[in-house]
Amino acid sequence: MKELLENRAFVVDVHRIQDGPVDIRPYRGLVIGTPVFGLGIKGVGPTAELTTFLQALQDLDEKKVALFCVYELRPGTTFDRLKGLVLELGAEPITAHGYSLLRPHQDEHVIPAECMIRIR
Repeated sequence: MKELLENRAFVVDVHRIQDGPVDIRPYRGLVIGTPVFGLGIKGVGPTAELTTFLQALQDLDEKKVALFCVYELRPGTTFDRLKGLVLELGAEPITAHGYSLLRPHQDEHVIPAECMIRIR
């Protein structure tokens, strides 16, 4: 995702939740990704760690957010839950797209294209 966005002239910083808190004030938008564990059949994603991380962010309500997940079989309810969380925290979800672990390059342009239109 980083390379795809940089190829469209975005300045991209990557932050993993394992790296601890991050100050998002300087950013116009965020791209948030989550894995879908299992086959996406039962209530999956976002992870408890991602939920806690997002709830701790300051000023998320001032950001536009693109969401993506990486799944094996299907995304399941990941986007419904993730969009609900982002909306609950006051941010504006601009797009959500799932990427298949088996075909990761299919539709890889979707998130960068939406960011160009809605975050720039």
